[in-house]
Amino acid sequence: MDTRRPNWHEDAFFGIHYDLHANEGDTVLGAELTEEHLQARLERVRPDWIQCDCKGHAGYTSWPTAVGSTSPGVVRDALRIHRDVTKRMGIPLGVHYSGVWDSRAVELHPEWAVVGPDGKQDQRMTCRLSVYDNELLIPQMLELIDKYSVDGFWVDGENWAAGPCWCDQCRAEFARRTGLGSAPAKAGEDHWECWLAFHRDLFVEHVARYADAVHARKPDCMVCSNWMYTIRQPEAVAAPVDYLSGDFSPAWGADRAALEGRLLDCRGLPWDLMAWAFAKSGSMGDDPPWCMKTATHLCQECAEVVALGGAVMIYAKPQRSGWLVGWHHEVLAEVADFCRARKDPCFQSKTASEVAVLHLADHYYTCNDPLYNYGGAVHPVEGALHALLENHLSTDLLTEDAALARLQDYRLVVVPEQTRLGAELLAKLTDFAEAGGNVLLSGAHLAADYPDLVGAAPDGNDAFAGTSWGVVDLPVAGEAVGVCGEWTGVMPAAGTEVVATALSEHELAKEDTGRAVVTQRPLGKGSVIAVHGALFRNYFLGHYPALRRLIGGLVDRFGIEWTVDLDAPRHLEVVLRRKDGKLLVNLLNRGAAETLSPQRVMIEALTPVEDVTVRIRCPQEPVSVSLVPVDTTIDWTYADGVVTVNVPRVEIHNVVVVE
Repeated sequence: MDTRRPNWHEDAFFGIHYDLHANEGDTVLGAELTEEHLQARLERVRPDWIQCDCKGHAGYTSWPTAVGSTSPGVVRDALRIHRDVTKRMGIPLGVHYSGVWDSRAVELHPEWAVVGPDGKQDQRMTCRLSVYDNELLIPQMLELIDKYSVDGFWVDGENWAAGPCWCDQCRAEFARRTGLGSAPAKAGEDHWECWLAFHRDLFVEHVARYADAVHARKPDCMVCSNWMYTIRQPEAVAAPVDYLSGDFSPAWGADRAALEGRLLDCRGLPWDLMAWAFAKSGSMGDDPPWCMKTATHLCQECAEVVALGGAVMIYAKPQRSGWLVGWHHEVLAEVADFCRARKDPCFQSKTASEVAVLHLADHYYTCNDPLYNYGGAVHPVEGALHALLENHLSTDLLTEDAALARLQDYRLVVVPEQTRLGAELLAKLTDFAEAGGNVLLSGAHLAADYPDLVGAAPDGNDAFAGTSWGVVDLPVAGEAVGVCGEWTGVMPAAGTEVVATALSEHELAKEDTGRAVVTQRPLGKGSVIAVHGALFRNYFLGHYPALRRLIGGLVDRFGIEWTVDLDAPRHLEVVLRRKDGKLLVNLLNRGAAETLSPQRVMIEALTPVEDVTVRIRCPQEPVSVSLVPVDTTIDWTYADGVVTVNVPRVEIHNVVVVE
C-alpha cells in the first residue's frame, strides 16, 4: 500500500514567489492589495502555485498573528486575500517563513540566541536547543494552517543562516551525545569536526520537528527548508521534507542553476529553483538600486532549470503596500510562456547524461564555511562541471549515496580534488572501471591516499608549490598553461603510463622537469586517469581556454564514443534527458551579447548560436526527429547508426526530440 503523503508540488511547474520581509518600520502593508488586483495579475501569468509573504528575517509577520509579533504596519490582511484568491483559482498557496533567522524573537528572548565562543549573543540567529521551535515557530505554523489552511511552507533563513552555538545547553548536549570533553572554540582544536557535525544534526532535527508538526496538522501541506540537501548540504536525505528548493544568486542565476539543478536532480524528490526577477551590481545594501531583469535574462536562467526537468519559480517583489506592478507581471508572463512552451518534453524528464561529477559530504564538510556555506569547498566541483559542459559533455552531479546507487549508469566519473574517499566508494570506483567504466581523478593527495586505484605513488620529493609565487606549467598540444595549488610528482606502478610531466616554464623542450603529474592506468576493461594536483580548482578560478583543451584532451584519451556530439561554440551547453521513450537533446545558449562584469550584470540580448550540427548515435532509425519549440524546422538524416541533425539557430533553448 502506498503510504506517501499527497504532494501537489510533484505536478507544479511554474510558480511566483512574493515576499516583503515585514519589519517594525512598515506602515502600509496590504493597503493597496485587493482580491481583484491580485487575481488580475495572477491570471496574466497563470502560475501553478504561488508563495506569499508571511514572516521574514526581521521576525515580524505581515499578517495578524496571535502567537508572535505582528508588524505595526499591517493595514489589511494580505495573507487572507492571497488565500481567498488562490482557493478560488484552484492553485496552491505556500508561504515564505523565516526559520533559524528571527531577529525579533532574539530581541524579545535573548536566551534563544546563538552564543559565540566568546560568550556574545547573536542578534539574529536562534539556537537549535532553545525553546524557539516549540514556543514560536511551530505554534505559528499551526496557526497559519488553522487560520488560512496554507498549502505549503518555504522556510527561509535556514541552513545557510545556521552556525555553531556555544551556549550552556549546546555544550552540555554535545558532551552527552559524544562523551567528549569541552567544546572546541575554533578550527584546529580537538573535536572541531565532531562539534560541527553535532550542530548539523541539530539542524536536521529542527527541520524534522516542524515538518512532523505540520504534517500531523495537515498531511497535504508541503514543507521545504530553503537550500536543504543542495550543494551546500550533500549528505543523504534524512529530514521529512516534501520537496527541495533554493533561490539562486540575483545576478548570476544561470550559473547557479547549472550547478544546483544537477545536484537536486539526483535527490529523488520534487524540486524547483527560484530566479530573482531583479538584480543589481555590488553588494545588497550598496548603490546602485535593484532593477527588474529583462525577459531575456530571466529566460536564460530558467532554461537551465527547465532543461534539467525541474520546476521554475520567480521571485517578484511587491511594493510595501502589496501593489503588484503591472509591467513586472508582463515580463513574468513572457518568461512563463517561454517555460511552458518547453514543459511537455522537459518537465519530470530523467537524466541521460553519460558523465558524472562527484560531490562528497565527507570532503565538503572539512573545508566549507560552517555549517553549510560554500567557502572555497565547491570550486573544484564547479570547475569540473564547467570544463565538461564546455567540452559539450552532458554532465550530472552526484552525492555519495546517489553515486553508490547508480555509478554504473555512466561512462565517465570525475572525482575533482575530493579527499576522504570511503572504502565502499573506492571499491565501487574500482568495480566501475573494471567493468569498462572510466574514472578521472584530480588532487595532490591521490598517490599517497589511493595508490592502488591510481597506479602511482609519490616520487619522494617535495610537492610543487604552485602558488602566486611559484607556478607549475602543464603541456597542452605544443603549448603550456600555468596552474597553481599543490602538485605532487609521482612514480608510476607497472602498467601505468605517464601522460604529462610538469614544466618549470612555458618552453616545453627546455623546461621539462621530468616529474610525472598526470598518469593513466588501465583497470580491467576501463581506465583511470589521475591528475596529481588542483586541476579543476584552477579551471574554476580562470576558465583558461588552454586548460579546457587540456581537460578535453584527457577525456579524449578514454576513447569513449559518446551518444551525442556536436559542432558548436563552447558556450552552447548540452543536456541529455529521456521522457516517454524519447531522447531529449537540450541545447542551451549560455552566451551573452554584452561584456558582463561585476558592474554589468544584466543580459539584454543573446547572440544566437547558428548552424549547429548534432550527431546522435541510434541503433535504429528514429520514427521522428523534431525541435521544440516548433517555430523552427530542422533537417535530419540517418546513416550508419548516426542521426545527423542541422539546427539552424538556437536563441536561448531548444530541444531536439528523438523518437
